[in-house]
Amino acid sequence: MAKRATTVGFIGQAWVDRLVAPLAPGSAILDLGCGDGEPIARYLMDRGFDLTGVDSAGSVVTLATTRFPRGRWIKGDMRVVDIPQRFDAVIAWNSLTWLTHADCALMAKRAAAWLKPEGRMLFNAAADLDPSREDYRDGSPYRVDLEAADYSTAIADSGLSLVARVLADPACKDAGIWLAEKR
Repeated sequence: MAKRATTVGFIGQAWVDRLVAPLAPGSAILDLGCGDGEPIARYLMDRGFDLTGVDSAGSVVTLATTRFPRGRWIKGDMRVVDIPQRFDAVIAWNSLTWLTHADCALMAKRAAAWLKPEGRMLFNAAADLDPSREDYRDGSPYRVDLEAADYSTAIADSGLSLVARVLADPACKDAGIWLAEKR
């Protein structure tokens, strides 16, 4: 039997804690590329946040709905899904690397539009590993590594302000981490 993920000490937990530190319980959080809700969505809901998760894979959205009925789960492509609600925070953990270069910039703008004033966005990405690399599976990109400057530019162009950036966080398997805020 497969062991279930836990919400204790998951990779990126310190960054998730930093994202939500200024938020009150009940604040609305959007999780882009939420998967089955483990571990991040569960962690946030266990701390009293109102979570909406979006994922393009119907099977994982069904699993999240079954496991965590208190969350709101949407099957949809984060690049085009229509969510009229505004959020106190948006997180895209391990999800932007599956998009094209242009779509990564689009997602910064979409996140900014979903955020309330002073709302925060957190995402991770494999920065500067090979900015020219774009792999394809079934004709669609499945791993894109942008240069760190491109992510920072996308944040600035979307109207967000950079709060923190680490280009290779050893606690997150050397991923680059960006935390931004809507001012």
